[in-house]
Amino acid sequence: MESIEFFFDPICPWAWISSRWVEELVDQSAVKCTWRFISLRELNAGKNYALNFPPRYPEIHGLGHKLLRVAALARDEGGNEAVARFYSAAGREIHTNSNRETYLNGGSIEPILRAADLPESMEEAMDEVRFDSTIKEETELALSRTGRDVGTPIISLSSHEDVSFFGPVMSSIPKGDDALRLFEAYKTFASFPGFAEVKRSLRFPPSFL
Repeated sequence: MESIEFFFDPICPWAWISSRWVEELVDQSAVKCTWRFISLRELNAGKNYALNFPPRYPEIHGLGHKLLRVAALARDEGGNEAVARFYSAAGREIHTNSNRETYLNGGSIEPILRAADLPESMEEAMDEVRFDSTIKEETELALSRTGRDVGTPIISLSSHEDVSFFGPVMSSIPKGDDALRLFEAYKTFASFPGFAEVKRSLRFPPSFL
């Protein structure tokens, strides 16, 4: 079984789609996944948000960072499985259920924590800066593997030493045999040491079903 590391920011819809593909692979015993952190707020810390992003992106990236603080606490108390549950619950609520605005406007994340079978008191971690060093370290680790001109997700493959990629970026979730076929293609790209990028512009809006 392949072991991978998946670096995510829970606010990113494209990472959410890719993560559901990875969960398909986990369910089919094709991979074992370690969930790691990459903060879009940290990644873009040196940029002028007013010039480089649409309105509200400081708040959007800020929410993602706060959710990563909770994920860090979940890992401290429950390990990788707790991170997986929290990310699944947060992504489902924010992206699949289209409730991002609720949380951008200050709504309690208690529904997410209940869905993840985690203590509601973990919400306090959203404002605890003690987790920021871990988030920054993992963000820098991910970028050290891919270069800095990328986003989230970043995936590292255990079977191909020193190979990590940004992406895949997809508008829908591959399932069943499609999920497996895409992963085989992903590993094929990774087997070529000089491979760097295949890209085209987005064709469809994200679908989380």
